[in-house]
Amino acid sequence: MTNAAVNGDWAVMPTGFRILVVGLSNICRSPLAARMLQHELDTEAPGEFTVRSAGTQVTPGHPAAVEVLRLASRRGIRLHGFVVSQLDEAMISEADLILVMDRALRRQVVKVSPRALRTTFTLREFARILPTVRPEQLATPTGRWQSLVALAPRYRTPPPGGAADDDVIDPHDRPTRAYERMNTQIVSAIDVIREWEVRGCAPDSRQ
Repeated sequence: MTNAAVNGDWAVMPTGFRILVVGLSNICRSPLAARMLQHELDTEAPGEFTVRSAGTQVTPGHPAAVEVLRLASRRGIRLHGFVVSQLDEAMISEADLILVMDRALRRQVVKVSPRALRTTFTLREFARILPTVRPEQLATPTGRWQSLVALAPRYRTPPPGGAADDDVIDPHDRPTRAYERMNTQIVSAIDVIREWEVRGCAPDSRQ
């Protein structure tokens, strides 16, 4: 497998709905979330989604953190061979949906491309919104998700527990328990996303 394929390079995999996951250094949260999300969406709708990740402040050539490789392996996901990608305006403009790891990163994305405001959410914010949006059952996966992204900004509300509840903790240079907490937050959000797509594929998504 090439690095481009491991990183979800859209030049290699040009079809389907495109999701960009943005972190800071692109070695912890964003590669783990992107690969988990790709895995879950491939299970429900093979070939319909392409998920890649990037960071706003990367060190070229760096791999994913060792702790993240272990967490990914736990779920049967391989991140060996991954190298970081620097976020740029082209990535933002090509994405159908942008999921960032925290609110500060959302501000950075929108600063680079103000037009991305409506399509950029924190991962946990997006997971909060999904249960309020009924999936279009008769649409293709791409059509269903395009409709979702168009509707989702209408459902933005503050998180019940405070603004920080929309952030995924950055575990870099922190104890192992921070990585476990990050993993729990990411898995919980991605489980909601997978369940929403399952509802969209079901014979009657109202049930």
